[in-house]
Amino acid sequence: MSEPITLYKDGATVTVYAPSVARDLQAQGWTSEPDADSGDVPFDFAPVAEEPAVEHVPAKRGRPRKEQK
Repeated sequence: MSEPITLYKDGATVTVYAPSVARDLQAQGWTSEPDADSGDVPFDFAPVAEEPAVEHVPAKRGRPRKEQK
């Protein structure tokens, strides 16, 4: 068995497991992507959280100076 293949046609959805059956259905007009106007997509977008602005602090470089006596 292989991975499941979901095909779409005129608002109908079918999932097949055999690549040969998927090829036969695609020859009959089924597609691997839903119609653009159907509004049905096989995934959902995750909400994006805004990140707070980070203030840039320059890094201190080199050795600290010796204390003067």
